[in-house]
Amino acid sequence: MPFHHICMVSDLERSLPFYQDLLGFKNTLYDVTQPGEWFDTSTLDDILGVKSAATRIVLVSDDSGATLELQQGANPFTTKAPDKYLRYGATGITELGLKLSDIDDLFKRVEAAGIEVQTDYVRSPLPGIRSFLFYDPDGALIQAVEDHTT
Repeated sequence: MPFHHICMVSDLERSLPFYQDLLGFKNTLYDVTQPGEWFDTSTLDDILGVKSAATRIVLVSDDSGATLELQQGANPFTTKAPDKYLRYGATGITELGLKLSDIDDLFKRVEAAGIEVQTDYVRSPLPGIRSFLFYDPDGALIQAVEDHTT
């Protein structure tokens, strides 16, 4: 079953270059700020639990068809979650996992961009699998995986 992830961000203008330029989510499927074609005001109020809800939603995809919805709320305003809730040990979806073919290239680009990584190396938890963890601009955990077992 295909699915997409939703990532609440505190600053879309900061997050879009991270996800588009660094991670390759280049295809903008839609960018909406007002109710209308994609959702109506009452539905948005119900989803976000406030009257006069307002949000900006940008749905991006990569060439493989993976999609990511980046959303920044204006009402209610999106605030950054404390780091302790963005790490292992708390319930919920802990990380966004990305499968790729050249993990060394991404690791170099992440380091060159000054992005925080969990370890300063690419690890190999199992034969044929390489991985590293890093953080998006709001501190959400992202795992990059190169899998040569299939």
